[in-house]
Amino acid sequence: MVSIDPDWPFFFSDNLIKGNPECNIAICSLWTLKEIVTKGIGTDKFAIAGQLYYNEGVNYLLRSVLSNPNIRYVILCGVDISKSGEVLLALMNNGIDGNHKIIGANFSIEKQIPKDAIEDFRKNVTIIDMRNVVDSKKILEKIDSLPKTEAFAEPRVFPMAPPAKVDVLPSEKTGFVIRRKTISEAWGEALKYVMQFGAIKNTQHSSKMREIIDLTVVVEDEDPEKPYIAPWLWFDEAEIKNYLPQVMTSQVPEGTAYTYGSRLRNHPIGGDQIRFMIEDLRKVDYSRRSVAVTWEHDKDMRADNPPCWIALQALVQDGKLFLTAFIRSNDMFAAWPLNAFGLRHMQKEIADSVGVRLGPLTTVSGSAHVYEHDWIKAKDIIDNWYKPPARMQFDPRGNFIIKLDRKGKKIIIDHYTPDQKKIDSFEFPAGSGKSYWDILNKLGEKGLISSITHAADIGAELAKAELALRYGLKYTQDDPLDITKKSEE
Repeated sequence: MVSIDPDWPFFFSDNLIKGNPECNIAICSLWTLKEIVTKGIGTDKFAIAGQLYYNEGVNYLLRSVLSNPNIRYVILCGVDISKSGEVLLALMNNGIDGNHKIIGANFSIEKQIPKDAIEDFRKNVTIIDMRNVVDSKKILEKIDSLPKTEAFAEPRVFPMAPPAKVDVLPSEKTGFVIRRKTISEAWGEALKYVMQFGAIKNTQHSSKMREIIDLTVVVEDEDPEKPYIAPWLWFDEAEIKNYLPQVMTSQVPEGTAYTYGSRLRNHPIGGDQIRFMIEDLRKVDYSRRSVAVTWEHDKDMRADNPPCWIALQALVQDGKLFLTAFIRSNDMFAAWPLNAFGLRHMQKEIADSVGVRLGPLTTVSGSAHVYEHDWIKAKDIIDNWYKPPARMQFDPRGNFIIKLDRKGKKIIIDHYTPDQKKIDSFEFPAGSGKSYWDILNKLGEKGLISSITHAADIGAELAKAELALRYGLKYTQDDPLDITKKSEE
């Protein structure tokens, strides 16, 4: 046996079951909870036990064993959902190539772990394949059958790889949603989304672009007659006034092929489509036919500069006019802000003519992009100018009041509308096997939470409520949980 650093294991120690570091056995339970496969097994029987959710964990398993060479056996058990167990076995059976890639697996070991150390691991450590075994009694039988061994080397600790420089952050790839009060706020957020998550692609122009697909931007409360012009916008109110005739009239300036106004108000087939939308909604405010298009198929499919705005739809709900615009190709830096102000003015024109209030404006940009020549300017705005709203964002789907029924051993969650009308109630009895995470998932399944921040807040509150119920602590929603204060109930 060799002496091991008292701080071992060095990675994810809070997520591991630590045993006797001088023991020659480690337990890797893959996706199965480590508490299940070690139930009834004394911690003197193993050095460490943990899970291996993803392939990246193989690097940390290697580091843990090489920094504690007393370990000569790794019991691989549990359910291998992500196939990380297969990757580990491929490493043991095949080794790595010159690029540190595991032969027979689509995964590479960190180059900071030298090849000779990896080969030492392969030569001196035995992986006992008990995948799909979750019975701790069978695992204990295997442990008791293994012989005593000596350490195979001195402890070795290797530097960590520096964080990878990622030009494009991972994301959901499509269906991004931004919801802000004003156009200025929404534009700052849209730039941030495109510059962080946008794939770098070629264009039909000379410039490259960063692009995200299907960006939905909802502007909830912009007053088109008193626009909010933030310091980070590149234009002023005078520029908006100069732009509006291109949207609000059918006139086409000399030397210009078309404007959005001319396509919407003097379409060769549809004529004045904005007037039609107004008349249609005046007749029946529940119409779903108030649609206008700019596209002229015979011309635009082969045109050098076809319209970017493709279609508009106006809908009335709860006495408000909602306008949605689909934009096939949207320069989010140079075009979207003026587009949005123009659409907002058009939306007000329709709403006033129909006799309803102004509702949210929604743009759906099929290709939302920033061209390469604007990247530096966009980054400067994001880093130095744009200030996200600091106010609390309330969930339009309502809020929740969480309380405890200590006699019934229940967490009770009451659901209220934004105007504080109770609409539902949920009860989760203690001992039912439901944790705060299960409760949060249930609310998510019902679609009752619309924002990440609201979900995080409710998750934190439910965790506090569960602890307070379990240990008899005082619980008050939105207050810190004080472990020194017992409930008086």
